[in-house]
Amino acid sequence: MHHGHSSDEVRLIQFTLESFRKQASSLNRESIMTVVGLLILMQLSGMMLANLISLLDRLTGIRWLVPIGLRPRVSWSLPLFFMAWIVSLILQLAVYSCLKMIPGISGEDHHSMIAMIAVSGSNLIFIAGAPVVVGPGWRKGLQRIGLNGPDFARQTRIGIRIALLASPWVYAVNLTANLVFHANPHEVMQMLNKGLDTFSMSLAVIGAVILAPAAEEILFRGILLGGLIHKTSFKPADQRRRLVQAANIITSLFFGALHMSAWPAPIGIFVLSLVLGKTYIVTGRLWPCIIAHSVFNFTGVLGMAAAVMVKKSSVVAFILDVFPI
Repeated sequence: MHHGHSSDEVRLIQFTLESFRKQASSLNRESIMTVVGLLILMQLSGMMLANLISLLDRLTGIRWLVPIGLRPRVSWSLPLFFMAWIVSLILQLAVYSCLKMIPGISGEDHHSMIAMIAVSGSNLIFIAGAPVVVGPGWRKGLQRIGLNGPDFARQTRIGIRIALLASPWVYAVNLTANLVFHANPHEVMQMLNKGLDTFSMSLAVIGAVILAPAAEEILFRGILLGGLIHKTSFKPADQRRRLVQAANIITSLFFGALHMSAWPAPIGIFVLSLVLGKTYIVTGRLWPCIIAHSVFNFTGVLGMAAAVMVKKSSVVAFILDVFPI
């Protein structure tokens, strides 16, 4: 009898813990849904306002996107770019292989999470090391790729405005592409589909909103586009203008190719890259590009979270699925 009472008590404790876990998960999901909904509304309002203000600026002849400082100076752009890209891939593979050896998270259910952690870890290493190689030296490297002052507050405002201004047009392109092509889910979307909770959302924000934009902008705008721009320094003005535009297109093609696994997202991302490249060309600074990229990716993460919440079973979910990052 005593054994029977113990079994009942164990089952009662297990039932209580399971009920508590489900209730906490439900509360967590409801909180995430509320926050995501409010942030999406705020960003949609910002997009409409940014486009309206820019239209008024154009009608009144106001130029708000103006040079901030000197142009960056990166030498040997193509060899350095490919070397940096290969090193980044090797880092991702190394971190991923190490994570796969950890017991308990090596299953298929954790594949997208492991991949996200691996990419984030390699991006963090790349962000720390790339300026040192470009310099050589940290401070000189930051100056060469355009990641320096003056007036970071102004650069931040420009980046936010660029993101809000360009995002609706990029999403429109991506929505059209999704109607034509079969869409492959992004790694972030796969991870959130496995389980939408505080950890997965935090990992998505850290990986896709903070680390990925910084690493990708250093690689594509700072090293590749900055180096190609520098190689046009001694060309006549008219010829240089055409070469710089071509450099932006070439950079954007490479940038789209990086996201090919999430096809047809590269089509919209190519448009975004042209905008980021134009920002880099005009301002000569990388920080506005990083901020714009981060804001854009943040909207994408929110859209993916919202699509997961509605279980992709409605027109709303389909529309939210056009957010590429």
